[in-house]
Amino acid sequence: MKKIIFLFVCLFTTNLQAQDQRSYESVTYLTDISVAEIPRFVALHKKFTDLSMGPNRTITGDWLFRHWYGSGHTFVIYQQYATMEDYHADADAAGENVKNAIAAMNNKKERETAQKEWAEYRSFSDGHTDEIRATFSSTGFATIENVNFDIPFVMSVGRYNSSGSWAKMGNAYFDWAIKPAIDSAAAIAGGVSYHYMGSGPEVEVWQCFNNLVDFAKAATTPSKDASKAESRKLFWGLVKGAHEDQIYMHIGHVDLEKRIFDLAGADK
Repeated sequence: MKKIIFLFVCLFTTNLQAQDQRSYESVTYLTDISVAEIPRFVALHKKFTDLSMGPNRTITGDWLFRHWYGSGHTFVIYQQYATMEDYHADADAAGENVKNAIAAMNNKKERETAQKEWAEYRSFSDGHTDEIRATFSSTGFATIENVNFDIPFVMSVGRYNSSGSWAKMGNAYFDWAIKPAIDSAAAIAGGVSYHYMGSGPEVEVWQCFNNLVDFAKAATTPSKDASKAESRKLFWGLVKGAHEDQIYMHIGHVDLEKRIFDLAGADK
């Protein structure tokens, strides 16, 4: 209970200080998908994401990443929502849309195949874990101008617990690492999120890079901006215990205008 109360105090204080708009992120981790099964999973994910789309969906973003380096899961799915009410409504809407789309198929064989594939796709979620995270408009999602997300970009993720204020810790990382990388175009996007519900670290930071070469350069090039030293010191001073780093490859995301799952790369 103490941890839950501290969470809400932390988030509420951040909201008051920055007058930010809070939004929410659902994160689903899929495990034990073998290398041989990956192409099949991606094909089914696209098929049923497309079938799930409709005017009743409430997502503001939907992203699929493949785990490339680090421990744990095979895929991670990030879905963004403006409110928790939208989050709760969306799962039912997505499932209803898929069932209705399958029922509307005129060809019996096609319908039976789709039903089997729907069950196969859902079986990939066996043993999954998930969480809900909160983000704020000032630090939750920052990008370079004219960013192109339709590429297999690299996303690095750092997951930390804090010995003090989550907000101060997240803001310090944003000021020290994320904003300078975007200002210099070393990274194409970045942000900070905070634990809200489920299992997960208190503070999560992420950055996106055009490719592995850009990521490696950013990771190995020390900052020469002395003005960021205080933010770096504040961030690491608030880190509690061991932290976790992950590297992901972007597989695709929902194009909210076309209402389809767009595989990364041109004409996919």
